[in-house]
Amino acid sequence: MWTLLVVQVLTALAAAPAEPGASPITAWMKRNAQPFDTCAPSDHVKDLAPLRQMVGKARIVALGEGTHGTREFFQLKHRITQYLAAEMGFTVFSIEASLPEAWRLNDYVLGGEGDPRALIKGMYFWTWNTEEVLEMVEWMRRFNMEKRGRIEFTGFDMQTPDTAAAIVRRFLARHEPAWAESVAALQKMSPRDPGFVTSTGTLPVRDFAGHKVRYSGFVRTVKVTGFAGLWMRADAGREHSVAFDNMQSQNVTGTTDWKRHAIELAIPANTDNVNFGVLMSAEGTAWFDSLAIEVDGKPWTSEDIDLALEATGGPKGLGRVSMHPRYTIAMDYSIAASGSLSLRLSGVPPGPGFDAGLGVAARRRLLDHLEASRARLGAVSTPAQADWVIRNAHVLLQQGLNQTESSGTVRDSSMAANIMWIVDEARKGSKVVLWAHNMHVARKQGAMGKWLADRYGKDLVVVGFAANEGMYTAWKAGAVLSNNPLSPGPPGSLESFAHDTGVPRFLLDLREARKDPEVETLLRSGVSMRSIGAMSMEAQFYPVPVLDFYDVLAWVDQTGPSRQLGGLGAVPRK
Repeated sequence: MWTLLVVQVLTALAAAPAEPGASPITAWMKRNAQPFDTCAPSDHVKDLAPLRQMVGKARIVALGEGTHGTREFFQLKHRITQYLAAEMGFTVFSIEASLPEAWRLNDYVLGGEGDPRALIKGMYFWTWNTEEVLEMVEWMRRFNMEKRGRIEFTGFDMQTPDTAAAIVRRFLARHEPAWAESVAALQKMSPRDPGFVTSTGTLPVRDFAGHKVRYSGFVRTVKVTGFAGLWMRADAGREHSVAFDNMQSQNVTGTTDWKRHAIELAIPANTDNVNFGVLMSAEGTAWFDSLAIEVDGKPWTSEDIDLALEATGGPKGLGRVSMHPRYTIAMDYSIAASGSLSLRLSGVPPGPGFDAGLGVAARRRLLDHLEASRARLGAVSTPAQADWVIRNAHVLLQQGLNQTESSGTVRDSSMAANIMWIVDEARKGSKVVLWAHNMHVARKQGAMGKWLADRYGKDLVVVGFAANEGMYTAWKAGAVLSNNPLSPGPPGSLESFAHDTGVPRFLLDLREARKDPEVETLLRSGVSMRSIGAMSMEAQFYPVPVLDFYDVLAWVDQTGPSRQLGGLGAVPRK
């Protein structure tokens, strides 16, 4: 009864005449806004019923966000996805995260396989490593388990090639070993500067599965522009990361003296692979010494692994991984925390003379070969496996092109192509929910949303998200901080018009503005609208032809920062 009363009051407010002197846009918004109760997820979704008419018969709904770190945006996306799945039969969810890494979550939401926290963290970007995303993933799992419907978890981004390359290489190792070697070779020619160097080893699963592990070591750095750290990862099944930490959240950067650092992990009992090592990202030099591993509080040692880092020929049991011409790994005889040696990882700024085109050409040859061999590869495995490998080869090429072409549109066109593949590969009758930044989902020339709009027309509904003020999480001064302020919408901004309605939360079908020539002209002329990605920004508002970019506006007047789960990932470009 109370909820019904609140909805009735808010609806009455929204329908009330505008205050004298109010902007025509504010007055129109107030007449047409559809208030909803809350952003906080719950089993109650009836207050989002206006979505049914706004979405209509569309089979793709693209949900944007004005920042990559606003709690209410994430929560509302959860609620909208829940409504679309439970009330309108949407069956596929896809997020702005690396395609193969995001896909690992599907085994969890469909069958409960894996640790959702580790899988979310395995998508790399800290932006999604949040309580809000975890809560949505857990809801998806319950939704499927209770057989209230079916919702799958996928991703469509292409900024990281490592997992995609590993999938292609392993498949070819079984079916075309010569081409598997070519994948390893093209990784060495990769146009992607890997951004890090690591020395890695493998631990015996029998000693670690089902136990708590503490991994520590001394670290020293000089002018490290990224971070240095110890890392450990446990996998289960098909490369599913079930436990992972690389010390990025400890922010060991710049110049630091010797200090013992540590990570702690609970290794699940179903683990079938455990890797560990040391790493350094970007530029500078990092030294590592006197590594130690404890299992359930007791020291662990092995004759096969030189944890002391005293072997003159190189650390026994630790090899070189992700090497690149500008990175080196070597034993250092002049610096040590204890004993006489340490392991040194170094990186210098990128230099001239590296032919990035070689890597792209090799990736293209690989993809062309796989496409031409689709039928045969499907026969020796399954058609679905062959298609999955070929899509990962597409990701490899997309990522290479993104690093070498200067147009700035490769990433968006690639994400659009991946979404089209997801839509085409989905079960017959599937409907898809997308999660990305406002500027990716928008029908803006060069943006992902424009390619999708050209392909799907009225089958696509684009929802832009906006807020007036509060705080947001973003990358600032080398760390992820949650104290970044949202500037209140300045006069003439979409945010100021929405704020002046006095309605704290609402959905608004922007297409209705076409019935009001004055409002239509104003909203097409380029009012300013906030756009913040992963980085903290002082300048937050930019001109946007709102009616050309978005079909629906999701408005939340007051917001707070997204809440990190801990153990930060990489920084997405937007």
